[in-house]
Amino acid sequence: MSVGPDGTHATLVERRGDTSRLRMVTLVQGAARTVIESPFPMSAPIARPMRAQMLYRQGGEALWMVNADGTLNRKLKLAPGGIGTPNWSGDGKTILYLNFPEDRTKLNNLREFTPDTGADKLIGKTSQFAAFGANRDASVFVGASRNASPAVLLLLRTGHSERTMAEHKASNAEAVAPLFSPDSQRIYFQSDRHGKPAIYSMHVEKLVEKTDA
Repeated sequence: MSVGPDGTHATLVERRGDTSRLRMVTLVQGAARTVIESPFPMSAPIARPMRAQMLYRQGGEALWMVNADGTLNRKLKLAPGGIGTPNWSGDGKTILYLNFPEDRTKLNNLREFTPDTGADKLIGKTSQFAAFGANRDASVFVGASRNASPAVLLLLRTGHSERTMAEHKASNAEAVAPLFSPDSQRIYFQSDRHGKPAIYSMHVEKLVEKTDA
């Protein structure tokens, strides 16, 4: 599930057998409504900032976008390969996502898709990121690798340079789900490195410029 940018609604997926449905729940009254139903498993629902639209994932093979009233449900034309959990940019203009090449000898890469124009471009190759988060202006990314030495890393958009912050040692790298605080001065990630899931945080103010919260 995820909470919308204005904090008034939560978006989540419910499943029954092979059918999924995308639901919106108001956080004050608790009223729920169905946006759309699908015959395939849905995941990673995220409301679009500044617009009444939602993004969701079809397994690891496709991303879909739909209006909040259930209209104009469409599959997005992204780069070939598998798709990791997506994120909206802070202004809602682009979708940031991980691309997993079909050729396993190639590196996982970060890409940016613009729904309004259909443009898709490479941001940079990664140290086999399985999950990631972006700071508010998408100038810095925090990723969780699934290498032999699984680590949490910072990736700068300019120069495409990486810096290792810590080993996450999680059993599932995608579930690490790293993200930035709103002001970009801390990172948070999840790990079961000590036997059960827990949330960890790190200060990064010496490495990442502060953004407006």
